[in-house]
Amino acid sequence: MTKLFKRIFIFCASYGFAIVLLTFLLLLTLFGTLEQVDQGLYMVQKKYFESYFVVHDLFGVIPLPLPGVYLLLALLFINLVCGAIIRAPKNWRQPGMLIAHFGIIFLVLAGFVTYHFSSSGYMRLYEHQSANEYVSYYDWEIAITEYEGEKAARQFTIPNDVLADLAPTTVRTLYHAELPFELQISGFAPNAAPRLAPQDKGAVDGVIIERLKLDTNAEANIAGAYILVAPKSGETMKGILWGGAIAPWLVTVGGKDYALDLRHTRTEVPFTIRLDKFIRELHPRTGIASNFESEVTKTEGEISRQVDIKMNEPLRHRGYTFFQASWGPENAGPNDKLFSVFSVVRNPADQWPLYACLIISGGLLVHFLQKLFRYLRAENRRHA
Repeated sequence: MTKLFKRIFIFCASYGFAIVLLTFLLLLTLFGTLEQVDQGLYMVQKKYFESYFVVHDLFGVIPLPLPGVYLLLALLFINLVCGAIIRAPKNWRQPGMLIAHFGIIFLVLAGFVTYHFSSSGYMRLYEHQSANEYVSYYDWEIAITEYEGEKAARQFTIPNDVLADLAPTTVRTLYHAELPFELQISGFAPNAAPRLAPQDKGAVDGVIIERLKLDTNAEANIAGAYILVAPKSGETMKGILWGGAIAPWLVTVGGKDYALDLRHTRTEVPFTIRLDKFIRELHPRTGIASNFESEVTKTEGEISRQVDIKMNEPLRHRGYTFFQASWGPENAGPNDKLFSVFSVVRNPADQWPLYACLIISGGLLVHFLQKLFRYLRAENRRHA
């Protein structure tokens, strides 16, 4: 057992293993970049870079199974730890390469933390409008809002993870102890549109959800699904939820009103952002912006602070970063009301790549300076 473990360790720490991993990373980067033209950035990222295994259609006809980038980076992390840290000779007179390899390991670890623990979305505000949540670009959720009279009392959400893996023929039943009904979700489509089809057996009031081909721009996809509300007592109600609907589906169960809405996932932040003023400067005689920025007020509890958010000057607070992303509406006239769009990122490893690059640079600097001084001493001895 000890010999087997030793052989596995030597293999994981070898240069050959590292070369194989880097070669596969090169191939997947190439294939993903080429396929991005047809599938779009988001789908390629999911297929090639966030997977354990992927099947690439070589020349469009030959299925070629390959390890995914996620698996390759995990194996590269093991290779670096085994070969560059544990197995490498510990000569403290030459610490530069050891420091540099620690930096590379830290960089891979930053990618792992970002993938598993970060979230992102956008916040769109008109002047004098406030918000304390951001909206996902891609993920969907079903929000169930309970009303008492005209006031929203409670809200329950069905997260994206419950919806994303639904096959077209899958029916999923969900229930909550505080809701007087069960839900059955079926026919979920990540990109869909309602269509009149009175003769279709599955139609709801003569309307069906038509599955559409995924758009290469993933933000343009609009999800849809059939939903069945089954009260604990009473008749079931079947409806359609569509992400592009102008209003939620309203049902009454047990004398209470409930609104069911399929929408992009919303994430709350622990403070409020209010857009005080949006500034847009155009190139002369054009509608193209030369500069745009936002003056906002950040309020947390009783404390408020005014901040300017510009294209290269984001707002960072409590682990959240607000970037000035865009504005609208397009082709707005001089007197039109404008809105500002902030890209919001919550990433615990936000600054880790910077730290990793500093560690790598420091290690390489130490290494090459030692090489330079050693060379200069040898030259001095040779000429002495």
